Amino acid sequence: MSIRSRARRVATVLALTVAASSALTGCTASPEGAFGCVPRFTVAPERAAAGDTVTFATTDECDVDVPDGGWRITVTDHGAYSHADVARSDDPFDGSWSVSVPLPADLEPGDASVSIANWDYAPCPADASCTGPSQAFTVER
Repeated sequence: MSIRSRARRVATVLALTVAASSALTGCTASPEGAFGCVPRFTVAPERAAAGDTVTFATTDECDVDVPDGGWRITVTDHGAYSHADVARSDDPFDGSWSVSVPLPADLEPGDASVSIANWDYAPCPADASCTGPSQAFTVER
């Protein structure tokens, strides 16, 4: 492989890396050219027992209107059973957003997730899945 070919390959990889990391910042361009923002979240601790409390948080800023009644937080266990409205928050995504989420006592052990149930901001093509922001964690026995 020539030096010129190698240089092009490295430039292509770098360009793709920059594009991918830009998409992970929490804001992506919509098909209409407007910007949609989906914050990246964490759950702490990453392993918790049913009945414990976890913190669902993001340090991303996202300029979307808080819906009437606030953000509705849902916990879903590995059996896809959804525990709706276990917490709420009226706070905007200002770079320091967090909410304490009490885990239901009947939450099944295994993989689970915390999500915002009433997220309705990202444009979505008819043939795509458009779920709201969420983060996985593990429910221990």
